[in-house]
Amino acid sequence: MKFTQQFSFFWRSFFLQTGWNYLRYQSLGLLFVMWPFLKKLYSQDKDAIPSVVSRYLAVFNTQPVMASFCFGALAKQEEYIVNAPNLNETNEEILEWNAIKRGLSITTASIGDRLFWGTLKPLTLLLALFVWLVLGVHVFELQPENSLPLLYIAAGSIAAFLSFNTIALFVKWEGIKISYTAPVNGCFGLTSFDWNRTIYNAKKIGLVLTVGLILMGIYYYLRDFQRSIDVQFVTRAVIIVFFVCISFITRRLRIPNMYLYLSAAAVFNLVCYL
Repeated sequence: MKFTQQFSFFWRSFFLQTGWNYLRYQSLGLLFVMWPFLKKLYSQDKDAIPSVVSRYLAVFNTQPVMASFCFGALAKQEEYIVNAPNLNETNEEILEWNAIKRGLSITTASIGDRLFWGTLKPLTLLLALFVWLVLGVHVFELQPENSLPLLYIAAGSIAAFLSFNTIALFVKWEGIKISYTAPVNGCFGLTSFDWNRTIYNAKKIGLVLTVGLILMGIYYYLRDFQRSIDVQFVTRAVIIVFFVCISFITRRLRIPNMYLYLSAAAVFNLVCYL
């Protein structure tokens, strides 16, 4: 794949969610990403474009970053369709295209949800909190004693933003190229990365950061033994521990975490109000 074509897929992929709807999800975005490639590929057979567009407007939904693996694989299969010598083989290649689109979108959605939404998002939040505490931005206090430089306050957000997007952009860029060149028996390049180990290591890093935050919080509130007990801090700590314990129960009962998050937000708002 030429650099210009890869770059076209890459920058257009940022608009994958454009036109998202409950009927066909990301189908409009997929067509937008693939359109320059399709237009060039079918330049000699413009009568086929309506049927091609209808294929891409069918239901499509996956994790936005991991969708790059779908772009490269579908582009490669589209070339097989165009170069098929007869109608029967063309129909067979189209069936294969549909199978790739469905199977790969499900697989990339599963990996992407676990990696980006379930692991990296919480991890980058922990990183932001850790950076703030190291720089002296005490997130445990609503009103810090001393004013801090704006850069210190922004440092946590910048660290979280850069760390998440560096990984996301790398996967998005490499996924296009790898899936286009990888053989079918290589799962279109998905086996090029050890996703399970990556997720496992990221969770270990998150655990280390969590322990570090807890220790720093304990040190911050216990460094002065003459200081009176902060009732608000103790209350928040107890609530956090309570919801962490409840999360294990809801996970075993397969209760959606969204209800737990809403309950936690409601309780925290009530405590802060009182």
